[in-house]
Amino acid sequence: MDRERRLPPFADDALTVLTEAVGGRDDERDGLAKADAKALLAEDDRYTESDAAHALDMLDNRGRIYYVDDQVRITPTDE
Repeated sequence: MDRERRLPPFADDALTVLTEAVGGRDDERDGLAKADAKALLAEDDRYTESDAAHALDMLDNRGRIYYVDDQVRITPTDE
């Protein structure tokens, strides 16, 4: 993977938390409301509210998540 595209560990961990939360849904196109995604991360001991917001911004900027209306969705990968 390209060094520019590599996520810092805190963002990679946030992506794992979000993927696990969305992965249990019936429709894989479902996402989480942005506020719910932020709250989910903030509930984790590793993140404050501002850390959660920063992780979501970083994941969005790196193309790992995207938004449809107010839903956070995980970008599909080949892995």
